[in-house]
Amino acid sequence: MFTLLRRLLFGSRPETRMTEQEVKMLADRAAEAAHINRTLGFITVRSINGRITWVASTPTIGSGWSVTIDDATGEVGAVRRWGIR
Repeated sequence: MFTLLRRLLFGSRPETRMTEQEVKMLADRAAEAAHINRTLGFITVRSINGRITWVASTPTIGSGWSVTIDDATGEVGAVRRWGIR
């Protein structure tokens, strides 16, 4: 239902250079390097400041971890905690 609502409001997913599997691999490495024992398995694509950015996060409610990955360069951002802890 949320996917349908998102598509109606924001359009379809943008074209990407990286595949979801490549992003998953980079996110797993980032979590391991940050000593986080969680799977960043919820992966979305967003256009942030005109750049296509992948966001990998934990599939949790209320709080979790996330990392951003630039689609053009493959640059991995810092692993950050979000939400209420």
